[in-house]
Amino acid sequence: MTKKKSFVSSWFFDSSFIASANNEILADPFWVDHPKMGVVPFEDGDMGRACTKYFAECLTKYGFYNLMVNGSQFIPVQFKDGVAVEVDETYIKDFVCYALKLIPEVGVKIVDQMSVRYGWFFSKNKILTSLRPLMDMSPMTDSRSVAYRFHQNGVVKIREDEIKFHSFKELPEGRFVWSDQVLCRNFNPDLIKEFNEEEFLKDQIGNSGNHFHKWCQNLCRGRSEDDKKWVYNEEKFKSLASGYGYLLHRYWSDYKVVILVDENIQEGSSNGRTGKSVVLDDGLSNALECVTIDASEISKKGNRNNFVFNFVRPSTQYISFDDACDDFDFRVLFSKITGSLTCNAKYGGMIQFDKKDKPKMGISSNHAILGDGSSFVDRQHIVEVGDFYRFHKMNLGKNPNQFHGGWLFDEDWGSQNWEEFDAFCVKSLMYYLANDLVGGRSSENYQLKKLHQSIGSTELCNDLHGFLEENLDQKVYSHFVKGMSDVEKDLCLKEYLEEKGHTLSARRITKSLYEVAAYFGFYINGSQNIGASSRTQVRFNGKGVNSYHISKKMFDSGASNKVSDFDPVSRLETTKVGVSSEGLLPPPVRIKEDVTKEWIKDTFKDYTL
Repeated sequence: MTKKKSFVSSWFFDSSFIASANNEILADPFWVDHPKMGVVPFEDGDMGRACTKYFAECLTKYGFYNLMVNGSQFIPVQFKDGVAVEVDETYIKDFVCYALKLIPEVGVKIVDQMSVRYGWFFSKNKILTSLRPLMDMSPMTDSRSVAYRFHQNGVVKIREDEIKFHSFKELPEGRFVWSDQVLCRNFNPDLIKEFNEEEFLKDQIGNSGNHFHKWCQNLCRGRSEDDKKWVYNEEKFKSLASGYGYLLHRYWSDYKVVILVDENIQEGSSNGRTGKSVVLDDGLSNALECVTIDASEISKKGNRNNFVFNFVRPSTQYISFDDACDDFDFRVLFSKITGSLTCNAKYGGMIQFDKKDKPKMGISSNHAILGDGSSFVDRQHIVEVGDFYRFHKMNLGKNPNQFHGGWLFDEDWGSQNWEEFDAFCVKSLMYYLANDLVGGRSSENYQLKKLHQSIGSTELCNDLHGFLEENLDQKVYSHFVKGMSDVEKDLCLKEYLEEKGHTLSARRITKSLYEVAAYFGFYINGSQNIGASSRTQVRFNGKGVNSYHISKKMFDSGASNKVSDFDPVSRLETTKVGVSSEGLLPPPVRIKEDVTKEWIKDTFKDYTL
């Protein structure tokens, strides 16, 4: 908030702006300045004239208006050279008193006389209802192909193939910028005159400066297996840079959350310190209006917090979910990513964003984000970061500041550091607009670590995988019951796991079995989905036990599920009760159990594409 207030101070309390307005006000004052008596007290019979001129001319000279938004609502604002700030009666009073007091000789006397008539000049009802309307104005917003960055010295306009910088005075007619979107830093247009994508992606390790750029690239380094040297992965940086540009873009062209997660996830521990938060939290909080949320509040185990978004404000541009726990419930964000966003405040009040104007979102985590299927995958842009900084700190005692000559975004950062950071933001935006989100799919390593995390341990995963391999193309059983032979006993999953040291509930065993089977390409009763698989029971001495046929094919001779089980007509007819075969229409050609190329060719011979 300090940055925003300082911009308002430097922009609207600018001495040249106030001096120019005061000169115009002095040319036709709303007060009476007697040659001998000086500023004359406001008299009852003259208050109407004085206030009319004050509201109509003095306040407009200082830029105060009622701005129409959304076609019907009026908001009191101060407007100057294409920038607007929302104000209230207190702000207006303070500004007017400050500005008028700067008028030589008479300024203080004018304010004194206005204070005597306080209710006429400064009361809330009079001052807000008397502001002149400002119509046909709309704020500058990003579009699918254009992004803007607002700095105190001007506007950066970014397209996929060009970058332009111009002053606020050069904004198109009828357009303006909200002051809380403006960064209180000057932008150096010389740093982005010629954007070269190849140079942007190239390893910066040998170049001077550009420390945030280097930080992002260091997150994309991994140790080679042969000589253990740190190797830069350009493809990973493409994914990170495009994700960063996507978060900076104030337009939801892709409904995704950017997730930075440790590449080397360590089971049973939360070993961070890899530098993710410097990108998703520190970096973006210095580039956008940001709210950071403790991601542990969105947990499957914990109580649901209805006020997670308590600190989100209408001006919020980005929400950072910091340090997601191992059971982070990503499903909570489903509708918030693809739909509108409602933010409830603890002490009353609610903010509603529509799906195109809501803040972008990012997640940092030391754990895999659990959940499978298109609903999860299509909402996630995953970047797996290496442990360059953690390794050097924990193993070699070398802190990040030793690589960068100081701490990023610290008070010691000079103007060059900030200019290079702002230039990186613009270049990331341009890279994203030209290439969209690059990569973002999880690696095999991440998928395997997620499987281990989901079922509980690497050992359990390995033992379940071993059970599936040992019993491929066989029928196995959930647990042992009396009446089974010794051979059948050896095919019982519960007992097999207990011998390996795992004591689990029946429900967890079944769930874990299907997860491991799906990952390694096995089918249980012809399916990889526990919900779609039909449960088959075998009885021994009158007691039932679940049986599973393990295969590498969806349908084979031993599977309990057949192709016809998925025929919708068959499913419908088997649900009919009390309907004779004579009451049914002639059956259509059914899906064959033994589908061959010849059958397909013969069946569809009359169809052409």
